[in-house]
Amino acid sequence: MNIRHLLLIIILVIGHAGCKKDKDPEWERCTDCSLEQITGTYGGKATLKEYDEESVLINTAHSDEAYLELSSFSNNSIGISVGVVNLFNASINAGWKSGEYTISSLSDGEFLAEIWRHGDQIKIKGINKRYSELVLENDSVVLVLRSLFDFEVIKTE
Repeated sequence: MNIRHLLLIIILVIGHAGCKKDKDPEWERCTDCSLEQITGTYGGKATLKEYDEESVLINTAHSDEAYLELSSFSNNSIGISVGVVNLFNASINAGWKSGEYTISSLSDGEFLAEIWRHGDQIKIKGINKRYSELVLENDSVVLVLRSLFDFEVIKTE
């Protein structure tokens, strides 16, 4: 065996070990959850990453006290409140279609969440990004990432 074969084997082993499974072994995406099934109160964990005006990470905070509240406004609209008390809070409105397993919205930054089910339990994993506008010398405006709130919560009520 020459050095090339050995390097190829090492690269393949390292690459395979670093592969992340897309599916949580106990949970499955809830592709048939109704609005009534997902509305309610959730609790779990979260990480908040804060960035400066150049989108450089300046602070990271972890919490096991994350919350998410989903309420139905109509058949096609969800009200979302997500955060950690005294750390982060976002109120978001999002559209809803039956048969979806994601909730997304561009209000109050960017919100994206996936709905998971294990038996009768519902779990939501998602992120909320917030941006600020930065005006450059040539008067052009760019969006700068200021915070990223990453959460995983399980329905409690």
